[in-house]
Amino acid sequence: MTERIFAFTDESGAFGWDLDNETVSTHFLITAILVKESDLYGLRNSVESIRQKYFQTGEMKSSHIGRNHQRRIKVLNDLLELPFSILTVVIDKSQLTDSRGLQHRKPFYKFTNNIVHKELQYLFSKLTIVADEIGRSDYMKSFCEYVKARVPAPNLFGESDFSFANSQNDVLIQLADLVCGSLSYDYDFHKKDNRAPSYHKILERKITRIEFYPKNYTDYSVDTSALAKGYDSQIAAICLKKAAEFLELHQNEENEDIKAQVIVLKYLLFRFMNNDTRKYIPTKELKNQLQYTANADISTQTFRTKIIGSLRDNGVIISGSSVKKGYKIPANEGELLDFINHGTSIIIPMLERMKKCRDTIRLGTLNQIDLFSRTEYASLKRYFDD
Repeated sequence: MTERIFAFTDESGAFGWDLDNETVSTHFLITAILVKESDLYGLRNSVESIRQKYFQTGEMKSSHIGRNHQRRIKVLNDLLELPFSILTVVIDKSQLTDSRGLQHRKPFYKFTNNIVHKELQYLFSKLTIVADEIGRSDYMKSFCEYVKARVPAPNLFGESDFSFANSQNDVLIQLADLVCGSLSYDYDFHKKDNRAPSYHKILERKITRIEFYPKNYTDYSVDTSALAKGYDSQIAAICLKKAAEFLELHQNEENEDIKAQVIVLKYLLFRFMNNDTRKYIPTKELKNQLQYTANADISTQTFRTKIIGSLRDNGVIISGSSVKKGYKIPANEGELLDFINHGTSIIIPMLERMKKCRDTIRLGTLNQIDLFSRTEYASLKRYFDD
């Protein structure tokens, strides 16, 4: 029988985009301390002993140690012998500055919550997420609300997928705070200094995964993404490769139309790699992204022809669906068929109207005039006559 895993979560960093300001974090980290249910009681007692040793009556918090790296290393070394693992998500805010929606607190937290929750669900079939009930930060409040809205009620055995704890009384949430704060010295540009060791190396044997967002399309693999469901690895890889090839070839061009295509394609790739691969992106959202990034306000028709149409003409595979009202990089055969079905719903009726026009004129002129006899319509003539 699979043993239940408990994930005690905390974060380091905060919302904010004035990244040149040293008081604003450049990276946002969320850490989950992963513990087997059978180890829970013993681990809690052992961590409490270490807390008393180094913090006496106070909480074991990263901020209470600050830049005293020697003290921090001593505490971590004592903790390394205990039975827990680490999962951390590192979000580089500097790579999100072009994403208009994420410049606002609520969408940014929703984006982050989606990543953390799905990463945890991906790893474990029986999981209980434990978060700080006090909600000391805006982020933790939003995370608690996010998870509560998505987890089922406790089962017949009283097992729940989500629970609360008061960080002041729960040393395992304090452990998450300490680990997350320590790792932030490796990533946050404003916290790095020559005296700080590599906390990633110190904690290496306890780390299960460190996931970085946004992902880089040049080395991204859908097979390793916790956010990917219902995908075909071969189709996803082909579509991703074609999009990456276009960006590699055109991302430095000055032509305004191509620059707009690059902006839209980067956003489609960003959503493909960092959100659920199945989601279609509304036309309005893509146009808003284009307006925010390049100050380009174009009509929907121009967007479809000069942006989406031109990308497709250059070999980029983009699915579109009037039913699902949007576009996306395809990840499976069904999404490719969405593209084909959408195209045929437009093309076939147009071809039928052209055929009726041609047939009517041929009949009325006793076959003396064939509109498709011109050289430029040779492909149409072959289509209808073959």
